[in-house]
Amino acid sequence: MFISILRRIFKAKFIIISSFFIYIFYYFGIFTHIFERDFYSDFDYPLQGDVPKFVKLLRNGKLPNVKPINSYEYPYINEVRQKCFAENLTVKPHLVIIVKSALDHFEKRLYIRQTWGYEHRFSDVLIKTVFVLGTTKFSDSNFKSKLSFESKKFNDILQVNFFDSYFNNTIKTMVGIKWAVTRCPLSKFYLFVDDDYYISIKNVLMYVRNPVAYPEFLEETQEVMHQAARSLSYSNKTYDVLLQSGIPIRNKRNILDYELDEAVRLFAGYVFITKPHRHRSSKWYIPLSEYPWNMWPAYVTSGAYILSKEALHDLYYTSLYTKHFRFDDIFLGLVAMKAHIEPLHSNHFYFHKAPYSEPASYKYVIASHGFSDPKEMFKIWNDVRSAGYA
Repeated sequence: MFISILRRIFKAKFIIISSFFIYIFYYFGIFTHIFERDFYSDFDYPLQGDVPKFVKLLRNGKLPNVKPINSYEYPYINEVRQKCFAENLTVKPHLVIIVKSALDHFEKRLYIRQTWGYEHRFSDVLIKTVFVLGTTKFSDSNFKSKLSFESKKFNDILQVNFFDSYFNNTIKTMVGIKWAVTRCPLSKFYLFVDDDYYISIKNVLMYVRNPVAYPEFLEETQEVMHQAARSLSYSNKTYDVLLQSGIPIRNKRNILDYELDEAVRLFAGYVFITKPHRHRSSKWYIPLSEYPWNMWPAYVTSGAYILSKEALHDLYYTSLYTKHFRFDDIFLGLVAMKAHIEPLHSNHFYFHKAPYSEPASYKYVIASHGFSDPKEMFKIWNDVRSAGYA
C-alpha cells in the first residue's frame, strides 16, 4: 500500500516535471529548431521563377507572363507630387532623404528640417527631403489640423492611407520606395532613415563617392593634397599640380576625382547575418509557418541605409515578386537576395547610439540611432557641424 502511494507520487512528479520541461523547450523554440530547413541548401522563398527577367521587362515597360504578387497600392492622402518637379520637368537631385516618421512626431520633424534634413545645406548639391507617414485611429480634429498646417507650410509630408504600426513597417518602407520610383526617379542616391537618428549629410556625400574605402580614402586624399601643396609653385595652375607632383594615376583619378558609376547597385548600411527568433517571448518571434529556414538572408538594419538609383529601382520591382514579410529589414534582405544585390556593410552606420564625447568622436559617423530627444540631436549636430564633420 505504502509503496503504491510512493509510485503514484513519483509518477505525478515525473509527469509534472516532464510537462514543465516540454513547455520550456516549446516556449523557447528548442523543438522548433529541429524542424527548420537549411538556408544554404534548401531556400526557396516565394515567388519562385526568373525574377530578374520579370524585373527587366517591367523596367522596360513590358508585362511579364507572370503577374506580380505585391502591389502596395495604398492611396495617397498627401503626395508631395511636385517635390522633384520644376516647371513641368523632372529634376535630378543628388540625394533624396526619405524619413520614416510617426504622425505625432512634430518636434522631431521640426529639428530634422533645421539640421540634417535641411535641403539647402550645401549650395552645390541638390537635396530633397520627405517624411513618410501613415494614419492612426486616435487623431482628433486639432491633431489633423496641426498636421495639415505642417504639410502646407513645409511641403514635405508624404502621407499614405495605411495604419501606422510596428508590424506595418514594411508597408511604410515600400510606399516610400514606390513614391521615390514613381515621383522622384532620377536622384543618384536615396537615404532612408528613421526620425530618431543623427545623420551627417556631409559624411553621406563623402561615403557614396567611395563606399568600399570610406573613410580611409579621405585620409589618403588629404595626404595626396599635402603632397600636391608641397610641390606647388606660384606659377602652377591648381589642377595641373597633380601632373607635376609624381602622384600615381590611381590617386589622381580614384581619390581626388572619384564618382560612383551610375550603374552600380549600392545598398549600404549596417549589415546583419543572424537567425530567426523562435522563442515565443520575443518581439521578433517567427513561427515555422511564416519562415521555415534556419537563417535570415544578409540584411541592412532598417533604421538607416543608402540606395543608389539602380538599386532602388531593382529592389522596388523585385519586391512585386517577393512574398510580403512583416519585418521591413528582413523583407528588403529577401528582395535584395532575389535581385542579386549584395548589401554592403559599414561600421559607420550605428544601429545603436554612437558614443559621443566631442565633435571629433563623430568625425566619420554617418548615422547614429538612439536620439529620442530631438533637442539632444540638435545640439550634437550643431557642434559636429561647427567642427566641419556634418
